[in-house]
Amino acid sequence: MTPDGRPPGSEQRAVPGCATVRCRVDGPLVVELPDDICLRVTDHLGNEFPLPNGKPSVALCRCGQSHSKPFCDGSHRETGFSAAETAPAPE
Repeated sequence: MTPDGRPPGSEQRAVPGCATVRCRVDGPLVVELPDDICLRVTDHLGNEFPLPNGKPSVALCRCGQSHSKPFCDGSHRETGFSAAETAPAPE
């Protein structure tokens, strides 16, 4: 696997104007944004979470153990979180 959880030789195809949500193996959901798209992350009341400035991606926790929810802080590594969803192979 590559450092970002992809098999060697796999390539991400950027789609202009589209955000990409990547499920990292045993890790967070990584939301990758093109420059022309804005992202807002809100709680159930509509209050906005501050986002890291100048970053083209945001990692969202899916292990439930992050101390900076809804964002990933790497806690999945210590807790042994396991998730390896795969999309169906193209026909």
